Amino acid sequence: MWFKRIALVGISLILVFLTQSCFQFRLSDKKQWLELAEINKTNQVEIGERDCDGRIIHYTLVHSDYNLPLAVFVHGSPGSSSNFLSFAKDTNLLKKYNILLVDRPGFGYSDFGKPVTSIAKQANLLNLFLGGFNYSKTILVGHSLGGPIICRMAIDEPSKYKGLFIVAGSVSPELEPEDKYRYVLNSKLVRWMLPNTLDVSNQEILPAKQELLNMEPFWKNISCKVVIMQGQDDNLVPPGNADYAEKMLVNASELKVIRLAEMNHFIPFTKPELMTDVLLSF
Repeated sequence: MWFKRIALVGISLILVFLTQSCFQFRLSDKKQWLELAEINKTNQVEIGERDCDGRIIHYTLVHSDYNLPLAVFVHGSPGSSSNFLSFAKDTNLLKKYNILLVDRPGFGYSDFGKPVTSIAKQANLLNLFLGGFNYSKTILVGHSLGGPIICRMAIDEPSKYKGLFIVAGSVSPELEPEDKYRYVLNSKLVRWMLPNTLDVSNQEILPAKQELLNMEPFWKNISCKVVIMQGQDDNLVPPGNADYAEKMLVNASELKVIRLAEMNHFIPFTKPELMTDVLLSF
């Protein structure tokens, strides 16, 4: 019996080691530099971090002209800035935008493993962070949980942003799933075994429903142009989320909803050109 227990512990430790190293959902600065090496010949590439109210925010910026707008990409859960590297390498997009990819708190290299569980607090940190950049206009692009975060950013600072692009955004509190397994993942024993990035993801998704409820009275603050893109075969964020956002965005200066038949949740990875087309016509 004792041999089986030792073997089980040993296997568990090996699995923890393997998952911690394989499931971090991020690329090192060195690998990002290599990915952007060709772009760096025609645009300025900056990879760094800034302190925002005691939290480190890590970012990748591809810059060419301060007179061009800044497109800020905010990833889902889990994820990191490297999810959007294809956009930072898109030469057509770079003719129209400076591109900023952000690691949200707890992910990538933004205090990796230390979550900020409140959507409102994450939005505040990112608003503080973006205060350090001076461009003619700023457009926010948010995928999945990044969707409600960019909405909260625009709610809190409505005059700061010229547009929102919500892609498969999990914005509806009513449609936020209450997965009971997440409470199991939140137990001390299981958290110890989880890869950091999955633990951070679970920690911020658990309170998401209440955070979205807290946002409901303030959607009317959003007054910029908004484009919503939603796959109709999305099994992670139900298509009804787009309907909810459409209903709540009563004061958007312009609102467009793009519903994609037979498209799932992973639009930025499988069909990035659809997002590029929207941004080019923004």
